[in-house]
Amino acid sequence: MKRVVLVIGAMALAGCNGGTVDRHALTKDASTLDSIACEGALLAHDVAHGRTTVYFAREQAEELHIQSSNLADSLSRRETVAGIQPQVRRKAKDAARLAWTLQRLHDHPTDRSVGAAVQRTLTKMGSCP
Repeated sequence: MKRVVLVIGAMALAGCNGGTVDRHALTKDASTLDSIACEGALLAHDVAHGRTTVYFAREQAEELHIQSSNLADSLSRRETVAGIQPQVRRKAKDAARLAWTLQRLHDHPTDRSVGAAVQRTLTKMGSCP
């Protein structure tokens, strides 16, 4: 049942990413990626310090991975207004790198050293406080 909810949520997120990307949409998507990265950094911090369960870490990392993967896919395919396509495609690559980093956390939810490395990476990616 939980996977069904995740799939429906992912489809809804992908549905929200339709249409032409303009500067406003790019700014909003970039902000969403920063939020995902910072939430992932908090989760990675908890993994690094042994403050979360394996199940929660794995499921939360998977949810964040799905969100960032959907954004990566969307930003790599959508039409863009004139002049911003290079920025949109770079943001798609950032989203894919974010998804890959979150997958590492999903795959190693008990490894404190992976948690610490992922935390550092995601904090930089999201410009987290």
